[in-house]
Amino acid sequence: MRRSNTNLLTSLIACLTVAFIVFNKAIMQPEHLSSKVSLPMTTDADKYSSSLQINNSRRDYSQAHRHVTPSLAELGGRRSIPEMSENTLMVTRILGAGSELLVLILQRLQGRNAFKHIRLPSGDDNLLTTLQQELLVEDITTIIRQEAVPLTFDADVRFLNFSAFGRQAPTYISMVRDPLDPKVLRRFQKDDAAELRYCGAIAHFCGQDPRCTNENRTWAMAEAQANVERWYPVVGLLEYIGPTLKTLERSFSYFFKGATDVYSELQVKRKIDVPWKSKIQAALEGKLLIGPLAKEVEFYLWLKSRLLCPKCGNG
Repeated sequence: MRRSNTNLLTSLIACLTVAFIVFNKAIMQPEHLSSKVSLPMTTDADKYSSSLQINNSRRDYSQAHRHVTPSLAELGGRRSIPEMSENTLMVTRILGAGSELLVLILQRLQGRNAFKHIRLPSGDDNLLTTLQQELLVEDITTIIRQEAVPLTFDADVRFLNFSAFGRQAPTYISMVRDPLDPKVLRRFQKDDAAELRYCGAIAHFCGQDPRCTNENRTWAMAEAQANVERWYPVVGLLEYIGPTLKTLERSFSYFFKGATDVYSELQVKRKIDVPWKSKIQAALEGKLLIGPLAKEVEFYLWLKSRLLCPKCGNG
């Protein structure tokens, strides 16, 4: 009797279990399940397309944020850059004004101060065409790029505006001489019209504009002064070589450190002897200061004030 009851209970439990399973299947129909959860169906093509979109997105981001080295022209449009390179000096030579002495000192100093001096081919100090200017600018720029050390150049060329060709200029320096010195006056020549013709400091600093050759003109002198103020931190005077070298040592210590010592080693007279002034200056002033040299003398005095008394207003 007890075994019969046990079998009956087991059968009842089995029936209840089957009924529970059937009831659950009836509730969990596909329509009911799909209304709650929608699973995306993806194919291999869909996976490739999705991967391509991700890669393209990453490439677009990379292109938008990559960094390149801009040219000087591009830099000029993005941020301010120096007009002149502090690692490159250019000595523009004026015939007979002492620039060769400056070059000799630089040649002696290049080994001591770890820079390189380069002499550019000689010219004739005449005006350059626009093409000649551009070619010279490119040649100098190429040399600067190829050399891995600070550089100094010298050339018998009038002021050349690198910025007009989109290039960074070297820092210019030069030397001048008193235009009333007889050695300078001998450069005067008479042309067919019997007029005094002189290519002096004004034309040199004025630059490559044809109007710069018209000596004793107000425009040429104003242009020369503007170029000196902008591009020539130091213009030395042969008659004041000592103060000139000290100013260069102070302004460009990397290049000119020890310049005064080298000058002493060269055993050059520390002061240019000018005994002629006391005897003939009065006669020269009476005849020439109202002629072609008037502006040259005025320009020289302005440069002298600029060198010896920079806080005096250059007047």
